[in-house]
Order: sequence, then structure tokens, then C-alpha cells
Amino acid sequence: MSISKAVIFLFMKGKYQSINIVILITILTTSLYVVSNNLPMLVGSFRYFWAPLTLLLLLIIKPIVFFKKPMKQLLIYGILVVGVFPYILWEHLSEWNKSLIMEEFYALVVFVAIFNYYYVRRDFDGLGLLGKFSFYFVLLTILTTNIALYFDPNVVRQSASPSSFSSFQAQLFKQTGAAGYGYVQALVLLIPILVYLIKYQQKFIFSTRILTLIVLLILITIIRAQFFANVLAAFVILSFSLAGAKRAKKSFLPVALITLVLILIPTSFYTQQLLSISSYFSPDSNIYFKINDLAYFIQNPEFESTTAAGSRASRYPLLFEAFIANPILGDASYSSPFKIDLGGHLYWMNKLTIFGIIGFSFFIYMFYTIYKTIRKLLDDSFGFYYFLSVSAFVLLGLMKNIGGRESFLMLIIIIPGLYFLQLTKDKKL
Repeated sequence: MSISKAVIFLFMKGKYQSINIVILITILTTSLYVVSNNLPMLVGSFRYFWAPLTLLLLLIIKPIVFFKKPMKQLLIYGILVVGVFPYILWEHLSEWNKSLIMEEFYALVVFVAIFNYYYVRRDFDGLGLLGKFSFYFVLLTILTTNIALYFDPNVVRQSASPSSFSSFQAQLFKQTGAAGYGYVQALVLLIPILVYLIKYQQKFIFSTRILTLIVLLILITIIRAQFFANVLAAFVILSFSLAGAKRAKKSFLPVALITLVLILIPTSFYTQQLLSISSYFSPDSNIYFKINDLAYFIQNPEFESTTAAGSRASRYPLLFEAFIANPILGDASYSSPFKIDLGGHLYWMNKLTIFGIIGFSFFIYMFYTIYKTIRKLLDDSFGFYYFLSVSAFVLLGLMKNIGGRESFLMLIIIIPGLYFLQLTKDKKL
């Protein structure tokens, strides 16, 4: 090798090592808050330091990252839906929704750029290694979250509205790096992948017994965090994960028959079962309240504010009415008479209502392109469980708002990384 070629080789090797380190720290600032929260403000910031630095370095070192799909579709979506339409088409878009779509787009650009960096270089070993470290970060955050919950059982739930933190809760949440609202949602998305690793006994960084304990710890953490929608989604997705791909494909008719039977069972049966389950939780906990509230709602299904379930369910008719009034351009395109602020708590329906069919179609096309790009890299068995993780994201969005960037990190970086990590361990890569 000539001296000039050696210099170029060393430069390129050092360049890629540098960006890999920056990417790792960027992921850390979204998944290991016990570290990032306790660093100086700028040094520990995803939004203001590490994410911009990652994008800048990728633009300099590997600009093609921004011209390959799914980034190409994401940037088109961003230019139109985030940058142009809110000022010429959706002039009545609320500041809350403007901020929400901007934060969401920012996170997606960062994570898709990171994914594309490994994808266009075919550095799947590197993506697997990133998935490994990310998984460690998630495990540490689960542990610190349970420590925080030991001192204050409501601290994670209260994080959905941090302005109402007491001074003790604020300090506890920061110093322990506990998972917040969006992070707990992301843990739900991880469940199908861990079930896959357990069922197929794939070579991994932990044995199947340890992975089983981790699944149980995640379920315990989700329950202790006291977000009822997350608990419900976790157990629904866990059931499908345990059933597996082959059973799911062959079980349409049995599932349809079981569903029919469940519909015919008197509502009083479900009410009694829910009340019995609630007795296992502390009467002071939000889970106890939500289960009893749901039992009452099933027995008296009225879309009224007399129950929390009824109040949440009433938001769908409210949003649907606003959607029907302007289905093409959306509620944000004119001075609407409908008061739909509370509808922001329903992720998918809120987007459909405020953006209409046109804006919602842009979002769905962009989101589907990201999913399809990742899915085609996966084999059929793992692909089914990745589909379940995406389905969990969709299910959560039907019941709640999707909070934070952690769910996107899980779907775009961590889960694909774990797939390539187990291939590396199996020497199939």
C-alpha cells in the first residue's frame, strides 16, 4: 500500500470511528437519562448538542445519507407538512400541535439519518453493536426507574406533566434518570422482540432465562408506572407475541369465533373480573382507579365525564365530528367552531382531524416507507415480531398521545440493531 493510500485509509477509519462515538452518545442522551440528566446542560443535551452534531457530521462525512430513502420521503414530508403547509394551508394550527409535529420530525430525522448511515455503508455489524449498547442503556434505565418508584410511586406518572412536579419529585426524577411518559411507551414496543429471542433461543448477550426475567421486569415497571393504556397494550401485544407467527396466520377463524363469544358474554361478567383484578393493587394507585373506572364504564357505557374512560372515549366523537366538517383539508385549515384541544391526547385521530386526509396521507406514507425499508432487511420470523412492535405503537396511538422520541428510537435503531446483533452472534451476517 502506498503512503498516500495509507493516509487516506487511516483518515477514513478515524473519521468513521469518530462519528460512531458521536452517534453512541446521541443515543445515550435519549436512552440513559441517569447520565445525560446529570451532565452540564449543553453537554447532556440531545436536542441542542448531540443531535445537531450528529446531523452535521453525517452531512460532511456521508451526505448520501440524506438522499436515500426513507430519508428522502421524510424530508419531503418535513418540507411540506412541517415547513410550508402550516403557514399557507393550516393557518389555524394550534401552537401545541405545531410544537408537537416539529419535535416529532426532528427526532425522526436524527434517527433515520443514523439508520441510513449504517444502511448505506452496509455496516450491519456497527448497527448491531449500537443496538447492544442501546439495550444496556434501556436495562439501566429500567433499574433506575424502579429505584425512583420505590421512593415515590407517582413520579413516573407525574412526568407526563412535569410542571406539576414537587421539588422532591423533580430532583428524584432528574438524579435517578427515571423513564418518563414516552420511555414507558417505548418499553411496550420492546416486548415482542424479547419474546422472539426467548422462543427461538437466539444467541444473544443474555440467556433465555435472563431475558424472561427482563420481560417480567419490564411488565412490572410498566404496571408500576401507572399508565393504564400502556399496561393494556403491553398485555395485548404480549399475548400475540406468545402466540407466534405461525399460529397467528392459522388462527383467524378461531379468533373470530372467540371474539363472537366474548361479545355475547354479559357485561356484568367483565365488570366482576375487573373489580377482582383491581383488588390486587393499592387503592391509592392510579391502576386501581383506572381498572375500577373501566369496570364502571363497561357496565354503564356512556360518553360522559362521569368516568375517565367515558371522558376519553367521548373525544373520538368530538374529533370525528370536526373531521367530517372538513375531511380533505382538516380542522386547522379554517376558523373551526369545534373545540378539539382535548383530542390531542389521541395521537392518530388528532392527526387525521387537524390535517385532514391530505396531511394525514403524507404522514402515513412517510411512516410506512420507514417501516418498509427496515422490514425488508429482516427475515420472516423476526419481521413478524417487528410488525407486532409497530402494531403496539399504533395501538398506543389509538388510546393515547405518543410522547417523546423514545418510541422512534426503539423502532428505528434499537430493534433493528438487536436483529443484526443476534445475526452476528449466530455468524449469519
